Amino acid sequence: MADLSSLLAVLEHDPDDAQALEALGAAARQASPDVRASRFTAARKLLAGRGRPDTVVRLLEIEVASTGDVERKVDLLLEKGMILDGDLLDVAGARSAFDEVIALRSDDTMAKEAIGELDLAAANWQKFAEKYVTEATGSTDRSLATGLYVSAAEAYVRFSPQSPEAEGYLRKALEIDPKNGKAAFHLIRLLRRTERWNDLSGLLEQRGEAAATTEEKVSALLYLAQLSLARNDEAGAEAAVRRVLQLDPAQPQALRAVTDAFAAAGNWSSFVTAFQAALKAKRSDDDLGMLLQIAMVLWKHIGDLDQAEEYFRRVRKIEPAHPAALDFYRVYYPAKGENQKLLALLRQVEKSPRARSGSADQAGSMKPLGVEIAVLAEQQNNPEKAIEAWKQLVRNETDPEVLAQARTSLARLYRRTEKWNALLDLMKEEIERTPETNVAGRVSKLHEVVEIYRDKLRLDVMVINTYNAILKIDPDNRRATDELANKFRLLGRWNDLIAVLSRKSEMPDIPDAERVVLLREIADLWSERFGNFANAIKPLEKILELSPGSADFGSALAQLKEIYTKRRQWRALIDVLGREASVLGGDDRRTKQAEMA
Repeated sequence: MADLSSLLAVLEHDPDDAQALEALGAAARQASPDVRASRFTAARKLLAGRGRPDTVVRLLEIEVASTGDVERKVDLLLEKGMILDGDLLDVAGARSAFDEVIALRSDDTMAKEAIGELDLAAANWQKFAEKYVTEATGSTDRSLATGLYVSAAEAYVRFSPQSPEAEGYLRKALEIDPKNGKAAFHLIRLLRRTERWNDLSGLLEQRGEAAATTEEKVSALLYLAQLSLARNDEAGAEAAVRRVLQLDPAQPQALRAVTDAFAAAGNWSSFVTAFQAALKAKRSDDDLGMLLQIAMVLWKHIGDLDQAEEYFRRVRKIEPAHPAALDFYRVYYPAKGENQKLLALLRQVEKSPRARSGSADQAGSMKPLGVEIAVLAEQQNNPEKAIEAWKQLVRNETDPEVLAQARTSLARLYRRTEKWNALLDLMKEEIERTPETNVAGRVSKLHEVVEIYRDKLRLDVMVINTYNAILKIDPDNRRATDELANKFRLLGRWNDLIAVLSRKSEMPDIPDAERVVLLREIADLWSERFGNFANAIKPLEKILELSPGSADFGSALAQLKEIYTKRRQWRALIDVLGREASVLGGDDRRTKQAEMA
């Protein structure tokens, strides 16, 4: 719903706008008391100056109904009564307003005095009317005579409006001075009240030619157009409207009526011409509504993009980020192969304090202007500008979907431009944002980091550190363990390799066969790489426990016997021979037991 100021602005331009008057009551009730009082007062002052006391009274009635302040009501009702009596010659309405004042404030002297004056005038109006007519008849001063006839007519309109003298003296005043606005105003109201439409049309025609000011002529012709339409005289209404536009090409009601007719008929050239004339008459470049009307019709209906661009340029001087203008340039520049200009315009708009959302995507939702800038820069094979645009979105945007799009696009562009360090920073930020409880998610991202260090930057130290970071949060991660072991093999870091293999051999979900292979490699590393047979014993002993009777068992057994013999560890050798005997049968067991003895 429109606010109070907007509705009053409409009525200031078109006092007869029925929709605005109808909506005004609700808007007035929602406005704060101070705003309501100041805005209504300003509107009444303007309309009174334009000779529309009828609309002023309507505004007073709406404000009275919307305010709860008794003192304010009293002031408004007094003002209403004065206008009804002095300007609209409505004695009954004025008396009713003053009575309302006394009902609210019984000792109000102004209301009582006003009622007393009404009573006095009612008792003496005929005497005064005769005096005015006598003086007017004998006067040689045309201006004085006109005023006297108007005063006589006003007396009759107040107290005997059905009398022929009321209309007669008003017409007499207009015969002497056809420009007299007060006489015309009262005569129009009199003819309307008695529904003498033909006479009213004739009077309005005359006022359209003879009124003293352009504003009065326009007002009369607009009323004539309205009356003609009500009487199904479309030709008469159109003629009146065209005469209005001759007097004032920018007159809102007439311009709307004419351009609506042009639009309905598809006469877009005339539509544009009418608005261009109105814009020229206003001698101002800041009428955003008119500029937009012209620009949109030139673009959408006439298809003259170059001429439309002239008006959209003027629109952007008023509102640099206006959505319609941006939509136009999104079509205009690409059609001319000037995408760089579009990119520059969007970047300028993005910096504007009044910048709005960008364009709608295929689903119809709005996306930030920065997204459009970044996508456009990437389409133009300008990755540096695209990267900067996406980075700005990452810094400033709060929408999760936009942030996800920006980070994905940055990752893609960093890979494309081989900005590996920047990509790593982005990936590490992603890892930091991943909840600690999401171990799988963090591990997956860390593996991506490993790939960059290993395949692109060839930083073995960082590869190893990242694998260790994975194993810190997921100690049983098989992939990280295996790849770290391979890296240690390639680098010849045997102690580190033994540590990794030992840790893997202790993982609970490793099959025994695989565990035996790991233990065999650990034992071989100790014995072959370091000549440390003592440290090789433990993994070999473990193999004996895991695979009794297998080939691995025999191999480990033979190696242990050799180690114990060389080290002269006879008790340990006897234990090993005992294990060997336990898996033999018959004569072989007895032979082995004899060896032990």
